[in-house]
Amino acid sequence: MSAATIEYPNNLTAAEYHEMTVGSAIHPALVERNFFHIEGETIYDYLFISNKIPRKNAGRATDKYIKMYQHLLLGGTWIQSLDPFKNWQPMEWGRIKPNFPRIDWQKGKPVKYESPPKTPNRVTYFDVATPIWDKVAKRYLIKRYHSLLALRLLDQLNPLIFWEWIKQHPEIPIILCEGEKKASCLLSLGFVAIALPGIWNGRVGKQDLDERLHPDLVPMAQAGRKFIILFDYETSSKTRWSVFQATVRTAKAIESAGCECEVALLPGPEKGVDDFVVARGEDANTILTAIIDDAKSLADYQRSYRAKKWGLSKYKPDVTINIKYLSEALCIPELEEKCLRVPELYDLEKEQLFTPSIKGHPPNKESTDSGGVDSSKSKKSPTFNFPKSGLVVLWSDMGTGKTELMRWWRDQNPNARFLNNGHRVNLLKNLALRLRTAMYSDLGYTGLAQAQALSITIDSLHKLNTQSLTY
Repeated sequence: MSAATIEYPNNLTAAEYHEMTVGSAIHPALVERNFFHIEGETIYDYLFISNKIPRKNAGRATDKYIKMYQHLLLGGTWIQSLDPFKNWQPMEWGRIKPNFPRIDWQKGKPVKYESPPKTPNRVTYFDVATPIWDKVAKRYLIKRYHSLLALRLLDQLNPLIFWEWIKQHPEIPIILCEGEKKASCLLSLGFVAIALPGIWNGRVGKQDLDERLHPDLVPMAQAGRKFIILFDYETSSKTRWSVFQATVRTAKAIESAGCECEVALLPGPEKGVDDFVVARGEDANTILTAIIDDAKSLADYQRSYRAKKWGLSKYKPDVTINIKYLSEALCIPELEEKCLRVPELYDLEKEQLFTPSIKGHPPNKESTDSGGVDSSKSKKSPTFNFPKSGLVVLWSDMGTGKTELMRWWRDQNPNARFLNNGHRVNLLKNLALRLRTAMYSDLGYTGLAQAQALSITIDSLHKLNTQSLTY
């Protein structure tokens, strides 16, 4: 069948459909229920829903508003949301992703999404199809019954609405992220996600006065419910500070509503979670699951942000590097060729390091040619060796290769006793596979006593407090 004869759902163009299903890894069932192509003057019916918009006698919006949104006449994608206060019927409020966005001249950036003007922002609950529902149930080990009798009985008690089912299961965490494509990408993997139109839209009110959880999120705020905030990966210090403030204030509003809140952090370099999933391909589900399982508490998130911004106040590092992957700076014999490509990180004549040790030659400052070029530029960069005793603190951001470094150490010391300690069972299971250790939950007392390499949670460390176990 030729591309010209393919019909996409909801009048979506080929480019719009491809952007969502391929560019953002959104399941086609979600696209079919929630994304619609609109163009022409119809767009005004979707946008101008507020009574506060000035209008002419005939009821048409004034020319100012018509001109402001005339770029939408060329078409865009309408993203629909369900209303938690109207029995999960489609909201009147929604957002348009224009095919040809206008430029915000104050910010100097295109406006990627348009919301109805003069209307309070709401959050987006997607209409979730059965295949996605089943993925969520499978991820959180909740049995769903699909027999005709079971479906009839459930229909009599409660209509089969995904979000009502989520309300009945407060043990399922809900992820809050900025943007509809990101939330629908997470749903496509079996996570429960709600889209915020902006990082500040998970809460309403003024700080220290009446700040509280956004009303649209209150129906999901059952006692014991955990919310996980997952915003974009940012490189600008100014943007990171804004994200930090919005995250903390949203988290406090969630906790004030009687729920738990954690913060998950993307390692980068991809900005949004949908870009992250597309870039990781088949490994995306496993990696993202580990990232979400390793989400930080609000207190840990605040501490980590301050530490990253201002550094450790008490202990100064022996070596500080600024490089993408640790393996490029912490040179090891198996990575000899990679080490040759590493730029000089510090002047060895000025460094006096005790732990860890540095091997290498001091730079030769004598010129070997008439051009006065430093011959040390062509010399091998110094190598960085782990000490054989003592305590080594390795502080590095997510995605910089800490686990790969530990796996190399395990390969070099296969007979050494190795204890991998963590705080999340699911994360430890993933690390146990990568570091090739036994998982404590799979072993009995005898197995714990015999294990040479073990992954165990902090809460279970007391099981190792026996005479037969020494680490």
